Amino acid sequence: MDKKSVKNNELVLTGQYLGVVEEFLPDKKSTFVKEGEIYATKSGHIDIDNEKRKIEVKTQQEADRKTVKVGDIVIGPILFLRQYSVGMNFYTINGKMHFNSSYFGNVHVSQISERYIEKIHDAFQITDIIRTKVISINQNEYNLSTSGKDFGVIYADCVICGTPLDKIGNNKLRCERCGNTETRKLAHDYRNVSEPFRY
Repeated sequence: MDKKSVKNNELVLTGQYLGVVEEFLPDKKSTFVKEGEIYATKSGHIDIDNEKRKIEVKTQQEADRKTVKVGDIVIGPILFLRQYSVGMNFYTINGKMHFNSSYFGNVHVSQISERYIEKIHDAFQITDIIRTKVISINQNEYNLSTSGKDFGVIYADCVICGTPLDKIGNNKLRCERCGNTETRKLAHDYRNVSEPFRY
């Protein structure tokens, strides 16, 4: 009985026959070749690149870990403040958690809000969790925006005592414990977010 080559997106198991080297260029990480025949080294879905004639096996986690595109919605913590920008890590991309994410992006001061922001720390603080939109990609660096009511800080702690801050007005926050007041560029659903945003 002839062995059948797999089709794109087909679910395969470890050790399953995929095709022959005359038909496909095998992926070194997810396949192995024996006597000209290609087999899967792990379970997952088949990904065939017809242009390059390349075949590989991707796990569901790998399939979900798609590259970030312009227009994607990203949530994550602020890691540092610069004079004219903030740097953040990506926890979720379009509502999907990305554990141990290596994705990183910047929000330039000109992309924080529709209104003029003079000082970065009037809009953000380190450890704030913010929702942003990808506006451009420069090699591996993602340029982000928090302009608009859907974007900005969705969770913030008091810089003095670490208590979660309560919203008391437009871009105004207050700490119930110590009475400290702070300003942020807030998303409209601050501390009332439906999607997951932290581990």
